Amino acid sequence: MAVITSDPFLLGDKSFVTKSDGNTALVTRIAKGKSLTEAEIEAAGNFYNKALGEIDYAEIYNLDFGANFLSKKGASDEWMGTALTDPMYKDAFKKATGKNSPNISFISPETLSSFASPANNTDSNGKSNLSKGGSILRYPKNVDQKNYDFLKVCAYEYKPRAFNTDDGNSLTGDYDPSNEMKNMTRKAKGAHTVYLPMEPQGLTEGNTANWNQDELDAITAGFAAMAGGAVEGAKDGMAAAASKFMEASAQTGKTLTDAINPEDVAAFFAGKAVGNKGIFTRATGKVMNNNLELLFSGPSLRTFNYNFRFTPRDKNEANEIRRIIKFFKAAMAPKISEKKMFLESPHVFKLQYIFKNGDQHPFLNKIKTCACTNFTVQYAPDGSYMTYDDGSMTSYTVSLSFGELNPIYNEDIDESSNDMGY
Repeated sequence: MAVITSDPFLLGDKSFVTKSDGNTALVTRIAKGKSLTEAEIEAAGNFYNKALGEIDYAEIYNLDFGANFLSKKGASDEWMGTALTDPMYKDAFKKATGKNSPNISFISPETLSSFASPANNTDSNGKSNLSKGGSILRYPKNVDQKNYDFLKVCAYEYKPRAFNTDDGNSLTGDYDPSNEMKNMTRKAKGAHTVYLPMEPQGLTEGNTANWNQDELDAITAGFAAMAGGAVEGAKDGMAAAASKFMEASAQTGKTLTDAINPEDVAAFFAGKAVGNKGIFTRATGKVMNNNLELLFSGPSLRTFNYNFRFTPRDKNEANEIRRIIKFFKAAMAPKISEKKMFLESPHVFKLQYIFKNGDQHPFLNKIKTCACTNFTVQYAPDGSYMTYDDGSMTSYTVSLSFGELNPIYNEDIDESSNDMGY
């Protein structure tokens, strides 16, 4: 049966058409009258038709318009909630599909000057400037986002370090895909943005600094001073280096002669020669003051671990959970090169704790770009195999481990700000 496309109409501030085939109808968001936004395209994922510049928002699978007549495709959860509860939306769909809804009229986009046909979403080279990311995935679905906090996870293409110290992405630079002008990273093509519930056990951070014991006896320190003198003079040429070395040697020799018995020096080097410190003690009845000190050896990288339990309440939520699981499985897996000779690095992840107003949570720590180091799915977490009628699991548990790519530096902590910082 031929598809019948309705005249354009407005719902809220968005323009639509319906495409009916007699039994079902697609509610399609069109750019005519009101251009598509980047947020809509990102949320739509595969339901965005780039060639036509439109999004299949939802499907009317029950043209009798009974309960739950509408199923979600590329629409947001908020729009679906309104479409299923606001009678004006149902009336508009009835009119568009020829079901003769009573007492209904709606405005065509062409009748409003403010909804004039927009220019194409292209840059100066004629290429699309819209987001190329995947859809927005969320668990649980159909919740009031303004009343809940979430963990937001985005995947980014991994960019290898460069050896050029001038490009901001050197071996010592921070890897931060949120700063695209700095290191030219970008969201992974087709990757989703995932919103997950706050997991109490995962809301921990710990930063460690490595300090190791180190020894330096007087004789070794003396020779270190000699070597340091040579290095200091090297900047002025070989003659200066030799001169500095001789001066340091003379001073070191005088210091050792004044402080240490020559027999002790001989016993010290005898022990060094055979690699046995005990020889010095056997010969002198002494031990060298090793000037034991705790010295900084470098920072550690932070890790974050999360455990989520997914329990689908309906078919749509079950589909959403499967998409979330496949997103993590795909994003953390390495890519194989075209000739299959090399494995390319998996995607990296940006994690954010989102407050109910949509911003970074002010009382939880920020997280630098991470790699996903472990992903585990338990399909029967309750100890027994249970499915719904369609075969989908009644519950899943997912464990995720992330490791930051860069350490936390002093400059990352702004004590004057009102948030927790890193």
